[in-house]
Amino acid sequence: MSYRLVFAVLCVGLLSGVGASPASAQQVLVDDPTSVSAGAAQLEAWHSPEESWIAPAIRVHPALELAAGAAFLRMGPIDRRSVEYSLEGKMLLRSGSAHRIGVAAVGGTGLRQLGVPRGRPASVYGYGIVSQDLLPGTLTAYQNVGWIHEQKGGHEFTWGARLDWAPVERFAVIAETYGEGRSDPSFQAVLRTVLLPDRIEMDVSVTRGGPFEDRNTWATVGLTFMSTPLY
Repeated sequence: MSYRLVFAVLCVGLLSGVGASPASAQQVLVDDPTSVSAGAAQLEAWHSPEESWIAPAIRVHPALELAAGAAFLRMGPIDRRSVEYSLEGKMLLRSGSAHRIGVAAVGGTGLRQLGVPRGRPASVYGYGIVSQDLLPGTLTAYQNVGWIHEQKGGHEFTWGARLDWAPVERFAVIAETYGEGRSDPSFQAVLRTVLLPDRIEMDVSVTRGGPFEDRNTWATVGLTFMSTPLY
């Protein structure tokens, strides 16, 4: 099966899978240079009290990943739901698996579903990713620096830092912090469990975000399904 056909199947599945999320935001917010194995595809899906997401992605070239996404977002004090879609490309400039330092660049766009509520405009964003393999196979650091522009808003600087620690083979602990513009930073802790090696992973995360004077805490559960090489 060609990658074009696989990508079409993924997109059809995405658009019919009402109840999930954009590729512009992962459960683990600070991105890594390589999300999808060479020639393979993956599907991420996760849920929190405020939103439910789904994000299929495929490695169409050794240096290029493409991803699409859809999110169901809870809006305002009344439990109203709105859908947002996104499309993203990731260019791998230096592989972190082959070098101690990995580098990638990401660009994407998000579009709010037409209809009510209409409070959130379309957005365009881009960011760079750097990773450092501090202790091979055990401790890895990631940094993201970028920019986002919303249709009815200004241009904002975005940033993030993350540390992954894998003390044993099938478990990892992830700590990250990230922010946008002059907003107060958010913090997140994640426990990652490998349910089926190279095929299924589960993430359970706790996030602390919002203004310092009015912080909120919430939990998110997600699954990642990874395919064998498709071509």
